[in-house]
Order: sequence, then C-alpha cells, then structure tokens
Amino acid sequence: MAFLRTAPFGDLFLVTFLVAGSFQVAMSLLGILLAVLSPGLFNMNGVPATSPAGALGVLVFLLIFGLVINAAMSAIGTLIVMAWRNLLPRPPKATGASLIS
Repeated sequence: MAFLRTAPFGDLFLVTFLVAGSFQVAMSLLGILLAVLSPGLFNMNGVPATSPAGALGVLVFLLIFGLVINAAMSAIGTLIVMAWRNLLPRPPKATGASLIS
C-alpha cells in the first residue's frame, strides 16, 4: 500500500503496463498457435483468412491495437490512482512502546 501512496507516475505506469503486457504476451502466443492451426478464425475485412500468413497479419494488427489500448488504460489508471491516493488507508503509526519489557 505504501508504494501506491508514494510512487511517482512513471513507476505506477510501469507496474500497470507490465501486468497488462504480460497478459498480452500470453494471448499473443495463443493467437500465433491459432493462426497456424486455424487461420479461418481471423477475419480480414469480413473475409476469413485463407492462410496462416494472412492470419498472422491480422494478429499483428490486433497486437499493435492492443498495445496502444494497454498504454492508454495504464496511463489513465495511473492518473486515477494519483488523484485519489490520499483516500487510501494509511499504515498505523508506531507508538514507540515496546511489547518486550
């Protein structure tokens, strides 16, 4: 929680972007597998791809679009956290008293 309260924009953006990016990498690997095994699942202008090369072209477009959306959502999410982080619960303050006597 302390990280959310004190981190600058760049650090918060990096964390959110990497989390979403790791999911995007996993889906990219699945997309490559599907493009090779079943290219007809990928549509180009409403027409199913007839070869893995055509399906991979569609996949590249989708990955670039997803990367742009990922960056936009990470930036907006970071700004929201920075705007509202004063409302996050604060850690308890140390009283200075020791439990060991």
